[in-house]
Amino acid sequence: MKKEDLIALGIDEEIAKSVMALHGKTVTQLNAQVATAEQERDQFKEQLVSNQTELDALKEAAKGNEGLTQQLADLQSKFDAAKSESETKLAEQQKDFAIKLALKEANALDEEIVLGQLDKDTIKVVDGKLQGFEEQLKGLQESKSFLFQEAKDPEPTPPTPTIVTPGNPAGSITPSYDLAKMSYQEVAKLKQEQPEVFKQLTQQ
Repeated sequence: MKKEDLIALGIDEEIAKSVMALHGKTVTQLNAQVATAEQERDQFKEQLVSNQTELDALKEAAKGNEGLTQQLADLQSKFDAAKSESETKLAEQQKDFAIKLALKEANALDEEIVLGQLDKDTIKVVDGKLQGFEEQLKGLQESKSFLFQEAKDPEPTPPTPTIVTPGNPAGSITPSYDLAKMSYQEVAKLKQEQPEVFKQLTQQ
C-alpha cells in the first residue's frame, strides 16, 4: 500500500500520510515481534545446550550407580520431550509473526482473521522466508477479496444532473445527487469536477 494509492481513492493527502504512518508503525511492531521471537529462540537453544552438557556430565559421574543412572535416563527422556515441545511452540510463534507481517504487506484488513483462513501446516519458514504462503495468499485474494483492502477503486461515473429551464425562478441547476448515498470517492470527485453543484448541494 502506497500513499499515492490512498490519494487516488480521493483521500486527503494529510489523512493519507497519517494512514501510512500508522501502517508503517504496525509493520515495525510486527518486525520487532519477529526479531524478539528469533532472539528468544536463540536464547532457548543456548539454554538447552547448557542443560544437556550438565546432564551429560551427571550421567558420566553416575556410571556404576545403577539407580542414579536410571533416574538420569528418565530425566533425559523428560528433557527431550520438553525440548521438542518448546521448539515446536517457538517455531509456530515465529511462523505466525512472519505470516502476519506478510499479510500486512498484502493489505489484509485483519491479519488474525486471514491467518485463520490459511493452512499453516503447509507453510514453512526456511532461511527467514515463507514457503507455501504465496499460493494460498493469491487464492484468498481471488476467492475472498473482501478480506483485503483494494489498492484502487474504479473511478465512479457521477449521475447526470437535471438541468432546469431558464424560466426557473432560481435560475440554477437542480442536481439529482444524493450526498447521503454517495461514497467518499464519489463526493470527492463531484467536488473536484463540479464545484458549483457541490456547493449548491451542501447549502441545501
